[in-house]
Amino acid sequence: MQSSRLLRGLLTFLVFAPLPPLLAQKAQPDNSIRVTLESAYEAWRAATASGDLAKWEEATAFTRQIETRNRIVSQKLPFPQALFDDPVDAPSLGGLIALGVLSTGETATSTYFGKANFGSEPGVAVSDNLIVLHFLREEGRWKFDSLRLVKIGNDGEVLLQIRNADFSFLQGDEFQPAPQLPPVVQAVETPQLVAEAWIDATGYEVTLTVNGHPCGSFRNIKTSELVMGGVKRGQNTVKIESRLLEGTAGGTPKVEVALYAAENPDGQAQRVYHFRPGTTVAPVVTEYFTPQ
Repeated sequence: MQSSRLLRGLLTFLVFAPLPPLLAQKAQPDNSIRVTLESAYEAWRAATASGDLAKWEEATAFTRQIETRNRIVSQKLPFPQALFDDPVDAPSLGGLIALGVLSTGETATSTYFGKANFGSEPGVAVSDNLIVLHFLREEGRWKFDSLRLVKIGNDGEVLLQIRNADFSFLQGDEFQPAPQLPPVVQAVETPQLVAEAWIDATGYEVTLTVNGHPCGSFRNIKTSELVMGGVKRGQNTVKIESRLLEGTAGGTPKVEVALYAAENPDGQAQRVYHFRPGTTVAPVVTEYFTPQ
């Protein structure tokens, strides 16, 4: 990110969390667990609305708890206060149409159609969209993980399918649960410098790790991402793994990574690392940098 502000939404991240890569094999329909999943979501929603940390931890998947705390701490914000101060509301399922549940046995999604209200301003119309709730099964109990909004706009074909009770589109990747339970992530400490990565992965899949903490994998995209754990004033390490994708559109393949850091989320960000290899990109690069 090349602006002076590094602060990012917190509940927004939790709700619209990035989805892991999917395997070719799809999950199976299992509407028998829909009521259980809805109860798990409503428990998470109630805990979030009331600011009850104990109940929030009870309702939220463990890995998501750590990732959410890491994101807050990495911005030098107070946990859990910053979580419950986020202005984004978790939508009620009331009035939404349940379309179907997909499950692997350990992970599941439940998809809905309708006007999900995320706390829109008065007078602003709420449009129809698809809402995908993601769940993980931990120690025999379903826990809420994240929510994904799939905007349909004026896609008449999807609307016609829903009207005709044809939910075959749920086989698309955006409606699938994770293929397996995610690995437990490492908790981070409050950083000396808040940091964000800017990534250009045009025609490539780029995986970025800073000081041993994964920043994510980015496939044929230009984007920015908060660096978990930030960076230190001393020596830091960055690992960049790049894989050329075949048959992708969007311009000449290119990899570029820059890291920006500031004293706090509202501070002036300075570039502290820049990787721009040119036409030849090594599959794995590990480098060191020291912020000035």
